[in-house]
Amino acid sequence: MFALSITSKRLLASSGPWILCAVCIGLAPLASPEDVIAVSGSDAIAARQASLDMSSLTFRSMRDAIKEGREAKSQGYPAAVLAKWARVLPRMFPPGTGQGETSVNSQARPAVWRDRPGFERAAANYVDVTTRLAALAAANDTPEFTRQLDAVDRACSLCHAGYKAGDQGPPKR
Repeated sequence: MFALSITSKRLLASSGPWILCAVCIGLAPLASPEDVIAVSGSDAIAARQASLDMSSLTFRSMRDAIKEGREAKSQGYPAAVLAKWARVLPRMFPPGTGQGETSVNSQARPAVWRDRPGFERAAANYVDVTTRLAALAAANDTPEFTRQLDAVDRACSLCHAGYKAGDQGPPKR
């Protein structure tokens, strides 16, 4: 702790608000990047579509690996990555990025924003099932990991049923 002289206390009392303003203005450039960096709606849509495609590919590669007889521990990294993605997924749906709100095609239904609590619950379920998947991979529990892949698939399907328009899965040719 430090001590202030009586003169310093008087100066601070009379000019405290101005000093506070000066400190805040001086610290403004230190604001977190999330506060100052913006992504266009079109870029947000492109990023989430690419990320969701990678999520689908990651899931399918894990399912294929298990069908080929590989152990759950061999899928530790992709399972952890899927869980990591699940935690940020809701932030990939900022306002203004739904169907018809930009020039980019989006399959995000208006319900994503109209029923945000429901969307957040569906996303939280995805976090839960992918986090458990990663834990089962780390424990090398192949039978439970295999069953948990089904739980992840169900979580995706349930969310997509309410919040995604169009076909599920990879684009059809």
